[in-house]
Amino acid sequence: MVDKERITRLFDGYRDEIRAKSPKSLAIWQKNRAVMPAGVGSVFRLADPFPQVVKRASGTRVWDADDNEYLDLMLGFSVMILGNAPDEVQVAIREALPGGTHYGQCHENEYAFAKLFCDMVPGVEKVTFCNSGTEATMYALRLARATTGRPLIAKFEGGYHGTHDLRAVSLGRPRPDADQFGPVEDPAAIPESPGLADGAWQDTIVLPYNHPAAFEKILCHADRLAGVIIEPVLGAGGTIPVHGEFLTELRWLTREIGAFLIFDEIITGFRLAPGGAQEFYGVIPDVSTYGKVAGGGLPFGAVGGTAEAMRLTEYDREPGSILIAGTFNGNPLVTAAGTAVLRRLSGEPQLYARMNAMGERFRTEINSFAQERDYPAIATGVGSMFWMHALRGPVNDVRDARQGSPDASVGLRLLYRKNGLHISSHHGFMCTAHSDEDITQLIETHKAAMEELRAQGVW
Repeated sequence: MVDKERITRLFDGYRDEIRAKSPKSLAIWQKNRAVMPAGVGSVFRLADPFPQVVKRASGTRVWDADDNEYLDLMLGFSVMILGNAPDEVQVAIREALPGGTHYGQCHENEYAFAKLFCDMVPGVEKVTFCNSGTEATMYALRLARATTGRPLIAKFEGGYHGTHDLRAVSLGRPRPDADQFGPVEDPAAIPESPGLADGAWQDTIVLPYNHPAAFEKILCHADRLAGVIIEPVLGAGGTIPVHGEFLTELRWLTREIGAFLIFDEIITGFRLAPGGAQEFYGVIPDVSTYGKVAGGGLPFGAVGGTAEAMRLTEYDREPGSILIAGTFNGNPLVTAAGTAVLRRLSGEPQLYARMNAMGERFRTEINSFAQERDYPAIATGVGSMFWMHALRGPVNDVRDARQGSPDASVGLRLLYRKNGLHISSHHGFMCTAHSDEDITQLIETHKAAMEELRAQGVW
């Protein structure tokens, strides 16, 4: 029988240690609350016991306002694939800066950036820029509906595609009443925020991830389905990779019914391979969305696809073209930074083999350790993306992920932070700057956290 009161006292002790070593960070956050909702610019920055306040970042490290050093496995939520403050990006921004920070007009570097996109990604012949992943998915769905003339979009339970009304649906977050989710073969469409337009979630078909029932559900709505959007690796859902054969079947079926297949590559784009998940899995979608890595650390989004799929983005040529506009689209500093990143990645494809090997090392060693010591823990992910769940596994979808021990999950996150890891609550990432020693530190910190929780009776 788990002693809940003792575990609460234990975790409160961890929280006290975190507060004690970061009093400036705590004070800054408390001050922020007076002028910012919850004291943060994004809900994803909230953390237990309080948000981390970063003072600076370099290479594989970040330092908080109290000058505590952390090994960075968050990397700006996967963005900083070359490490923090990479030289090539800083040089590119400094060189672009004298020309001005914003024009609201075309400029030459847009071409260089777009050309690299098209050269690197197998399924991208045309690309258009915006300012975030949320914007990118919104435009991709608009394009699918406009091209097909159909109203419905299918997404997968646990998939995160931004915060706009059209996709803030069925993220898989825990709920008091598990029956709200519906059966595993037929997940319910659940609005994830008050204030969503009714049609936004009522026109959404929710599919089970990595489950053959998804194909039956697609066929049931085939004549009204504009497109299917999928994260090839569930990110916020727990770093859960798609099964390759599932993705292949999805490609065949969407083509058969005349619906768009949309890859949300906002995390996987330029991370799993130079051509992202579509190169990694060998499956080419109609349209993909991008953000994070490709912006070089600055706000960025993009929609790219085949010339035919992108036809209704040709504003000056095609009647019925869709509206894509934004004051800051293709900003000169963003395209300069992004071009620097993509040039490095395209010029040194061997970087991916090394990053992916580091991810595989983490998963292999953690899973071997958990099996040997009989810990209810399993590391998931693919390539340089990873996470560890507090359950035995397997983890094929977000419902599996929710079966983990809540106490162990809380304890692990507190211990990661207490012991010098900078990492999010649902995924971690390697970058080109990480060393073998960094990965050893990551692994040993995870092992020590598991042993600590067992010694304290949490597991």
